[in-house]
Amino acid sequence: MSENLPRRPVARALLLEDMTIRSDGSGRVVESYFAIFDKPAEVRDQDGHYYEVNARSLFTKTLADKGLNFPVFYNHARTLDGTPAGELSLPVGVPVEITPDDKGVFNAVRYLDNPLADSVLGGIRSRAIRGMSYSGHYLKSTKSRTYKRGALPIITRHEVAMREFGPTPIPAHVDAEIIGFRAQQFLADLLAADTDERLRLLQQYEGLSTLLTEPASYSAGTPAGAATLADEPGVTHSARPMSLRMGVDAARIARGMEPRNADPSRGGDPHPARPDR
Repeated sequence: MSENLPRRPVARALLLEDMTIRSDGSGRVVESYFAIFDKPAEVRDQDGHYYEVNARSLFTKTLADKGLNFPVFYNHARTLDGTPAGELSLPVGVPVEITPDDKGVFNAVRYLDNPLADSVLGGIRSRAIRGMSYSGHYLKSTKSRTYKRGALPIITRHEVAMREFGPTPIPAHVDAEIIGFRAQQFLADLLAADTDERLRLLQQYEGLSTLLTEPASYSAGTPAGAATLADEPGVTHSARPMSLRMGVDAARIARGMEPRNADPSRGGDPHPARPDR
């Protein structure tokens, strides 16, 4: 049994190990994913405590309507406690590609030549900034309830009107790729936690912690090994770095699967990889 949920605002953050800088000569084009399809992620927000799943249709209409016309802001142009920050309202980049694929929503952003963009790009190069996020409104969502005692319901997001996206310093929770805590829920969890857990929550909320263990799998449908192939920061190597898509394709080949661009009828990329990729 499922029910339709009303429209509501959304801001989601994803911890990534595969944010890379494209070797196009400029060193200012960053490739990443800001959403992952089909993988349940634990969330607490105004819809309750549940597992959230991004349907493959989630970004179809908003990308068809707006193409690449999305601003790219650092941390939603907000401070870490969620208040608007005028000094962060300057866009840090311009999208050059936004493409849903079998993993999620791939994007490539060319960072602008201004002090804020330089600072953010420096954080990405040093891997101090490892997250991507987007905001907007969920337009279509369904909630499926389970009769298994203690099991969380599942909310599937079918359509979003995206407003903006960009890099974020706030990491995901150890056991979930998506940040969905309201301030009220965060405070409630903080008050209920013991000393060690309270410190961990504070560190994660403020974006100051380095995770002791990596999530077992931060992407749905990504073959084992794809992250290892794609997560080396290109700026630290003299050799030509492997792009995200090349890494995913290499992992598919290693597992006896065809690369995504081999057969357009299978839903892969109908265009071969470009020379600069």
